[in-house]
Formats: sequence, structure tokens, C-alpha cells
Amino acid sequence: MTVERIPIVKRDAWLALRRFDVTASKIGALFGLDPYTSPLRLYIEKQGLVELPEPGETGPMRRGRILESAVSAAVAEQRPDWRIEKATHYYRDNDLGLAATPDFFIHGDPRGLGVLQAKTAAPSVYERDWVDGRPPMWITLQAETEMMLTDAKFGAVAVLVVDPFNLPCHIVEIPRHEAAEQKIRTGVQRFWRDIEEGNEPGVDYGLDRELMAALNPNEEPDLKIDLSTDNEVMSGLRERAELKARMKIEDERCKEIETMIMARMREAGVAMVPDFSVTWKVQHRKGYTVEPSSPRVLLIREKRTAA
Repeated sequence: MTVERIPIVKRDAWLALRRFDVTASKIGALFGLDPYTSPLRLYIEKQGLVELPEPGETGPMRRGRILESAVSAAVAEQRPDWRIEKATHYYRDNDLGLAATPDFFIHGDPRGLGVLQAKTAAPSVYERDWVDGRPPMWITLQAETEMMLTDAKFGAVAVLVVDPFNLPCHIVEIPRHEAAEQKIRTGVQRFWRDIEEGNEPGVDYGLDRELMAALNPNEEPDLKIDLSTDNEVMSGLRERAELKARMKIEDERCKEIETMIMARMREAGVAMVPDFSVTWKVQHRKGYTVEPSSPRVLLIREKRTAA
């Protein structure tokens, strides 16, 4: 493996480099393990035939960016034998089309060079996703990729749990694993081969809603498609109708409860009750204008049959 080491000078240049590689942060998508990027989205992005809108920075992403140095500080406090250094290069295997930008390097460990991956998580997300304190598999694969490309001797993932009353930092060490590295290499090779041969992954219904809208911004005039014999579509429509009916009942009940609370409060702006914060106050909102747009709107209405 011949790895190119490219200095990161400007963020825009770094983002441009990433467009042509499968990066460690997206390696889980090759195996359907990334909770944010589907195999199809990764395929479309790297195929380069369709310009997809750049996903905006989410709240958790902004939190992770701002608190990255805090994770480093927490690790340094818990592991004074480690010297933590910010990584400043982009590591690329040109033959494989695989690359990584580690968060930090670890020096001073007798095993040799280590890579440190910095994560943040809300307490509920940590409890849900970090089973027995172990990172989700997509994060483990990210660390394995970073170790492989930097030839590090070991890796560590540190997650700072952002609790308003505490900031526990959990450090999980990850050894190099030859079988995992071979799985990554094989997966990347298969991915680029699928792009060359046009083997497009299937749609992930949970992740690809926005992708479908971006890929199909306009309808073909007068084009109709017969889905009456598509069992998955018919089953889905029936389930959707049941869910919508249930949601309507639940929404109406919520409104009844809210009206009951309003009737109790009358002129009061605050209601004092245990376990809940209840206020009923005037809110002043600024006026605004919305730029015209022409999005495609999916409308589904249940047909009522005559009794």
C-alpha cells in the first residue's frame, strides 16, 4: 500500500480532495452501516454524474466541530502518558481510492503511533448506540481505516457525553485487525468496480427521501406508472393510511388535553405542575417573506368507497 500524505492548508481544498475518494468517515456506507449516508447516496456522490446539494451542518455536527478540542483535552487529562497532536494531513491510497483525515495522533505510547478519533454524543444517544460502551460499527470501521492508512499501531475512540451536569469522556481502544482491514479493502474495490459497471445500489427508504427529491426534481409530463400490482407499494399505502388515521386520532386527543389546560389556566401565563414546564404567553413574531419556489409535492389521499 502506497499512501500519499497531503497537507491540509485550506478547508475548501480539503473538501475538494474528498470528492474523489471513499473516506474513512463514509466507509460504513459501503456496508449499509452508516446512519447518515446510504450506499446509494455514496454511489451517486462518487459517480460524479449528478451534482447533489451539499448537506448542511446539523446540530450534532456543529457540536462535534466546536467540542473537538474539548475531547482532546479530556483525553489528555485522563491519559497523561499520551501526547495528543492534531492531525494536519490527508492520507490517500491512490490505487485503492481510499482516504482518511484522522482527528488526532497519539504519541508516547510504548506500542508506537496511535490515532485518536473524537466524538460527542447526547446522553440518550450514547445509551442507545454505544452498546456496553463499545462504538457503533461504522465508527470502528472508520478507526480501522485511519489506522491502516497512517500505519498506526493502535487506535482509540473518545466520546464526550454532553450532559448539562457532567462531561464524561469514554475512551475505547481499538487494535488493528487484519480481517477488518481486508474487508475494507475488498469493499472499496467492489464499490469502484460497481461504479465502473453501473451496478447501482438499491434505495434506502429510511435515508434516501431527500436524495430521491434531488435526483428527480421534475416530473415527465403526462407520464403515468401502473403500480397496482406492486405488492410492496400497496402494502405500504394501506399501512400509511392506518398510521395517518391513528395520528389524526392522537393529534385530536392532544388538542383536547391542551384545551383543557387552557381552560384551567385562563389568564395565568405559567402553570406550576411537577415533571412539566407549562406556559401560555403571547409571542411576538417578526414578519417575513418567502422566496418563490417550485418543489415537487407528494400528495396521497385515501379514496373513500361508497357504502
